[in-house]
Amino acid sequence: MAFPFYWMLATSFKSPQEALQARPIWVPERMKPGNWLKAARLGDSPLFGGLGPGRSVELAFPAPEGRAPRAFVPRVPGAFADPRAEGTRVEVLRRGRAYVVRLTNTTNEAFRTLPLVVLWPKAVPLSPPLPPDALRSQGEDWRLEWVNAVPGALGYVFHNYLEAWQAAPWGRYFFNSLFTAFTQVAVGLFLAALAAFALARIPFPGKEVVFVLVLATMMVPGEVLLIPNYVLLARLGWLDTYYALIVPWLASAFGIFLLRQFYLSLPQDLFDAARIDGAGYLTQLFRIALPLSVPGLVSYGIFTFLGAYNALLWPLIVTQSPGMRTVQLGLQAFVSEAGSDYGALMAASTFVIAPVILGYFLAQRQFIQGIARSGLK
Repeated sequence: MAFPFYWMLATSFKSPQEALQARPIWVPERMKPGNWLKAARLGDSPLFGGLGPGRSVELAFPAPEGRAPRAFVPRVPGAFADPRAEGTRVEVLRRGRAYVVRLTNTTNEAFRTLPLVVLWPKAVPLSPPLPPDALRSQGEDWRLEWVNAVPGALGYVFHNYLEAWQAAPWGRYFFNSLFTAFTQVAVGLFLAALAAFALARIPFPGKEVVFVLVLATMMVPGEVLLIPNYVLLARLGWLDTYYALIVPWLASAFGIFLLRQFYLSLPQDLFDAARIDGAGYLTQLFRIALPLSVPGLVSYGIFTFLGAYNALLWPLIVTQSPGMRTVQLGLQAFVSEAGSDYGALMAASTFVIAPVILGYFLAQRQFIQGIARSGLK
């Protein structure tokens, strides 16, 4: 588990060229502290960089005198106008023992990022002020590319995270996923607790048959129910609503089974004493069974939360508008027919799983107790 997690984390810091290289890169350039100091010197702010109106930034390339390099700010592919390319004055100077590329913002707006391309002669030794995000061969020159030549320290290290967050409405996606997951947990716990208590502690004719039928529903693959559920929701007019994301998953046979096993592990004497004192079934449930079943409730709550939060297929089928998408669907923003942006994709994956990891550590003790006492393996 540790290796895939580290690989995801390391890839989230890689430049596009590092992410696509066949040779494994265990420590990307953006994770090296020496480069953080270099990046802090580039840009108006040491932390977040940027280039304000009328401001200049210089990149020094120590090298012996020879054919001078060329530099320019690339245009965004397919854009009719690019203020950064058109509003940045690029100068290449010879100062002392180095070539200096000076970038000046001649517009009235601040640039958060400023891409840069430098064509460096192959005959001249190369020592860039900051490791380039891409290095390619172009005729007699090396083509050095930076996605942001004014990053600042944090802007350099967390470039993929910033780009990933701005690529999609993640605030809306997180709200949809968390609202859906917490509602399923709250209502699902209530329904499962009632059904499980009835099957565990209330005698009635055919109880075992009902329990077997509940277990039998767990044998039906979820994919088999996709089309019937979709048709039902379409006839109800619930497609692309929270009802479609929540209602089909409120009742869980697994939750009923898990809590029933937990209730059966409680001493029968507690319920006999409660009945002698006049307690009804609901009183026994809410005053005795539920307070003693916290580990089981937490275990089922975690399973339900993970299932709802990580759901991909069902939200993909029943939602169409961007406002109803969830975080798992948001990751598709980095996958296209032209290829995948692995750095941004892994950065988005990292902050998508962060709530899950945090929730697990907060409820780790109850989760382990619940699994142990319910007899699940």
